[in-house]
Amino acid sequence: MSGPKVVRIVTPQERQIIKDRWLTQLKEALVRTEVYAQNNNLLDKDLEKGLLETHEFYANLTIDDYRQIEQEVPQQIAYLNAELKKLKHKVASERTTDWDTFRHLKSTHNELKALSKEKNILIEPFNAPSILTKSHLKTYKSQVDNLYELLQKSISKADALSEEQLELQERLSKGDSMLSVTDWKAKLPRTKSRLKKLEETLKEMYVHEMSQEKIQTLIDRCGQLDANALNYEVQLDSLIIDAADFTKNEHALRDAREDLSNSLLLIKTLGEDFKFVPQWTKILQSSELSLLLETAEKARTFYKNTSESRIVEARRIAIKSALEKAGYAINDNMQTAWVENGRLVVKKATNSLYGVEIMSPTNLSRIQARVVADENRSNERSPSLDKNEEETWCDDIDEIRTLFANKDLEIIIDKMEEPGAIPLKEVPLNSGYESRKQGVEKKRRS
Repeated sequence: MSGPKVVRIVTPQERQIIKDRWLTQLKEALVRTEVYAQNNNLLDKDLEKGLLETHEFYANLTIDDYRQIEQEVPQQIAYLNAELKKLKHKVASERTTDWDTFRHLKSTHNELKALSKEKNILIEPFNAPSILTKSHLKTYKSQVDNLYELLQKSISKADALSEEQLELQERLSKGDSMLSVTDWKAKLPRTKSRLKKLEETLKEMYVHEMSQEKIQTLIDRCGQLDANALNYEVQLDSLIIDAADFTKNEHALRDAREDLSNSLLLIKTLGEDFKFVPQWTKILQSSELSLLLETAEKARTFYKNTSESRIVEARRIAIKSALEKAGYAINDNMQTAWVENGRLVVKKATNSLYGVEIMSPTNLSRIQARVVADENRSNERSPSLDKNEEETWCDDIDEIRTLFANKDLEIIIDKMEEPGAIPLKEVPLNSGYESRKQGVEKKRRS
């Protein structure tokens, strides 16, 4: 069958790039999942075994398995990302519980300190942990519990508790007071809403594993605010904005670093020591978001253009070589036009009535090949001649496929038509017919 057909030509260079591209991204996804699980004590034997087996299976595929790689590896990456998301959700849930525990302990601690001061009860001071871990929280809880028992004994010497003590005891049991703010002006709705917003932002920072030093700095700033000051709410708003801006910027920095890191890994698969790579790698440590975003875009674009350029050039050379060996002529001007316009028309002899048109996008990802006829010589053609030419092209295609196979090239036919099923397209073949015709007319007039 050699009517019009759409084909994909896959060179060894492209198969290697496909394998390198997808296996690099797969390995990164595997490492990202393993490291996260390990850092959060979630890497059990089953998960570790599954990650290792996935890596070994696809690493052992050859470039000839590129279609399997193209189809399956993106699915594996999507699965790993989903699994990582589940792990992060589990960790976030645990960290949320830890934060809520810390918040309640901190609130109780502040109330107990205020009570001890009010009752003139001497206590041994201790601070809330600046870094939250299971161990630190356990120690802090023990300290708060001991303080609570000490004060409870001190204020319970009377036969009955006063109304004030009962109210305080109820507050302590509920943990209603806000983070490190002890003045009861915080019970006003507007201020309490602001404090709640600040606490939610700090909680998000902790849950998403952002700098605990930054969290502690914000907590300390909150504790230094004077609730009786006229500009208290303005200062509190400024603190909320700082916390929100830091959180937003930290998320953006993480995404930009991951984007840049992935692109740099892909660039390394190209097999060249590009001079700019070490410089771009250093930028991964930068906290300047605009620089990271700009560099990530450059790296992504560079890899895409460079890898595509190599693939296209290999395809173009392969097609040109195969056509020439099958008897078709291609000169430099034709190649230039092909590059610029994505269209190449070739023929076997100068006065050929027929030729072959190669149409393709600039990256030659899919190529449409069809027999065409000289639009200036329609009177020399017939349906049988047209069909015969398409059948001849069928023989040429078989020869070209053999030539490609000998060079480890592969032709994948996406679509094809029967010879004669579609009328031939007519194009100017520049066969010299018009110049000969004009010369005859001149002789006749003379």
